[in-house]
Amino acid sequence: MKGSKQLYNKLLFIDTAILVCAISALVIYFFTSTKNRFLEQNLHYTEMMSESAASYMEEASDIAEYIHEDLYKSNMELKDALHYMTDEPPDYQQYRLDTFIENKTSEYKGIEKFFLDAFQAYSGLNHITLYSYERDEITEYTRDGKSYRRDAGPDFKKKLEQDDLAGEDSFSYLKEIREPETMQVKGCMILGFGSRRFEGIWKYYSRAELAVYNDAGTVVYDSSGLHDISDIMDAQEKGTLEHVLEAYVEQSQNGQYHTVSYLEKKHAAHVPVSIVVMILAFGIAVMILGELFVRYHLRKLAKRLNRILDGMGRVMDGDLDVRIPVDKNGDELDVISRCFNEMCVKLDEHIKKRYLAEIEQKNAEMAALQSQINPHFLYNTLEVIRMKAVCNGDREVGKMLYSMAVTFRAQIKEADIITLAQELHYSKKYMELFEFRYQNQFQAAVECPEEYLQVPIIKFVLQPIIENYFIHGMRMKEPDNFIRIAVEKEDGERFRIIVEDNGKGMTVQELAKKNQELEHDIMEKRSSIGIANVNRRLKAVYGKQYGIRMEAGPGGGLRVVLRFEPGVHENQEEGEVQDEEGNDRRR
Repeated sequence: MKGSKQLYNKLLFIDTAILVCAISALVIYFFTSTKNRFLEQNLHYTEMMSESAASYMEEASDIAEYIHEDLYKSNMELKDALHYMTDEPPDYQQYRLDTFIENKTSEYKGIEKFFLDAFQAYSGLNHITLYSYERDEITEYTRDGKSYRRDAGPDFKKKLEQDDLAGEDSFSYLKEIREPETMQVKGCMILGFGSRRFEGIWKYYSRAELAVYNDAGTVVYDSSGLHDISDIMDAQEKGTLEHVLEAYVEQSQNGQYHTVSYLEKKHAAHVPVSIVVMILAFGIAVMILGELFVRYHLRKLAKRLNRILDGMGRVMDGDLDVRIPVDKNGDELDVISRCFNEMCVKLDEHIKKRYLAEIEQKNAEMAALQSQINPHFLYNTLEVIRMKAVCNGDREVGKMLYSMAVTFRAQIKEADIITLAQELHYSKKYMELFEFRYQNQFQAAVECPEEYLQVPIIKFVLQPIIENYFIHGMRMKEPDNFIRIAVEKEDGERFRIIVEDNGKGMTVQELAKKNQELEHDIMEKRSSIGIANVNRRLKAVYGKQYGIRMEAGPGGGLRVVLRFEPGVHENQEEGEVQDEEGNDRRR
């Protein structure tokens, strides 16, 4: 018999293919999920970069506004700034001296002091430029407290006209200075802020790029330098900025300044190589562990299958004592092993039952052969005598002879398996013989539902019990003897035949001893008749759990219960069935 190697290889190939597909799908899922997570993270960083840049622009604009408001809040410093922009230098110095003497203060608060305080208050302020419209002069103030006064050049005027106050490393906000009484514009101050802050923002969110420029197209900061600002402005105006940059774009505007944060799509979902290697290593590790588990499981399964195949081979060789170990997995293989073991047990029992039944049959046949009177001769002789009695008008003798002839005929011609109808019919004929012998001394009753009449049963199971009653149980001096035969169905397909009487009965000890002998199939002497013989035949044919049990009758006497299950005996033979009229017919 072939082993399970072929099944093992087939299952190994299928399970490995499923494992590879499942883990590949899992790796792809993890990689795609990681890419999406990095994309979402980078888009979030791009948005935060845009917000940080816009926040810095707004902060610078607010600082410029605060300084402008503070200048108008200080009357001395505002007047000093107006005189500085409108007076000649000697006149301005004289104004400062007169104001200092007039106010009798320990420190003169002029425009220089105001700007120096502003530098100290706002770290982001890079430089301040004061421009006089009347004198066409500019003065630059730096964070170290120095100032540089010079004439305004044409380049400065051009940038001022174009409102282009941005430089390579700074961006500025212009605030005009007016005479409070006449509201005439005397000049302006230009507040410049450094652009290095943008570089810090870009480095913090290094995935995306950052570009800052003004309406005039002057670049304040550009992290990549790959795109011309004019192209960005044109695309922004047309609404095609994302297409031109091939990126995800975040935009903001503060006055004349624009910030553009963009994340190139080809790098937006980039996963670091270390993470890719980690995902692949995880997939390979799971693949190896899964393959080891599959091989272990299949080897265990193959071992169990080989045990079953080996057991089948031994049964085919005739060894019915083989038993397959039943594991506690609770799966179908355990069910097969358990059923196989039960099949071997039942098959062995069935063979033994058939063997014992054949032995009992042979013994009965041998006993019949050893009889002094040939049953065939006796049957034919009884038929001749019966017909002679009928012809002479003695119908009672003819009926007696008929009953005896039916009994002998059943022994000769009937098959081993007959119906309940036949068995009850022969029992009636047998009891009729005793009616002639013990006239008016007993009554007999037979009860069997019509649907049970065709139930198969082995022949001559009732006659020995009836005979046992008439020999040992009947009270000869009493006229109220009674015997009753009833057929009942138990649970499932099990039947029982109850033979009860009101005879002499047995003591409790005698019943216990007799039932123990019947249960253990103990037979003191071999005979073809008797309760022990019927019990042995029932057990041999239907199983050890069936047979005869004796009980005390409810009204005295004895109650004999025969139990059998027709479905257990599968090889029922076809035979002749004789109806109550004595005619022969085939079943």
